[in-house]
Amino acid sequence: MKNFLYRHGLVLFLVVMIGRGLIGILAVKGIQLFNPELTVEKDLGWLIMLIYAITVFLAVKWLKMDKEIGLKMPSSSKDWYVWLPTLIIPVTLAFYFGFNSTMGHIPLLLIAAVGVAVNEEILFRGILLRAILPFGKAVAIIVPSLLFGTAHLGNIFVGADVTYALFQFGWTSFAGMALTAMVLANKSLLPAILFHFVLDAVEYGATGAYGVHSTEYPLNWLSVFLLLNLAFLLYSLFILKKSTNNQQVTYTVTPL
Repeated sequence: MKNFLYRHGLVLFLVVMIGRGLIGILAVKGIQLFNPELTVEKDLGWLIMLIYAITVFLAVKWLKMDKEIGLKMPSSSKDWYVWLPTLIIPVTLAFYFGFNSTMGHIPLLLIAAVGVAVNEEILFRGILLRAILPFGKAVAIIVPSLLFGTAHLGNIFVGADVTYALFQFGWTSFAGMALTAMVLANKSLLPAILFHFVLDAVEYGATGAYGVHSTEYPLNWLSVFLLLNLAFLLYSLFILKKSTNNQQVTYTVTPL
């Protein structure tokens, strides 16, 4: 079983995806037996994200593919610095929304942000990317990212505003492609996880919600955030191309 999952990445992705969901559902239903008033959107979102993160992390550790998918330090400090321009996204988000959370709620929001970052990066930019990469970089960048964006449409079924969810599909698809390109350039998931955490922590702190937003937001803000993620994608593709060119130069042997 272990060898089968290691060799068949798409099966592993589905097993982990479904497995973490079942564990999360069972945990929520168990808690709601004692307190039916608690909801995922307002109360238990942080717990779901934490369960997801622990599940995917233990899965790749069990299969001993954690280093293979990028759970290791980048080879150079430059692989961290190239992410600095992307911080314009959380900075813009913080400028627009400010801070709208209570101090007592902050720890849960931070746990949720860590959980989302670890879970989604390992699952989509780790397990799924490893499975699809043999089909080529273009396919590996596009396909997992569209699935990543589609997964966020599920927020509609747990109370998210439909317009927000549709825009979220767009920018998470762009962001997914950008993150994939950066991971391929860095050969490490850690910078992507850190960036993802910062972005979600700012979003959660600004809105007071765990990424499922039932409030209607202005179309101009939604459009700006979509364009910022498109710019992130273009920047990431530039970094990947530059990294690929540098590798080609490094491996070129000059005849004596």
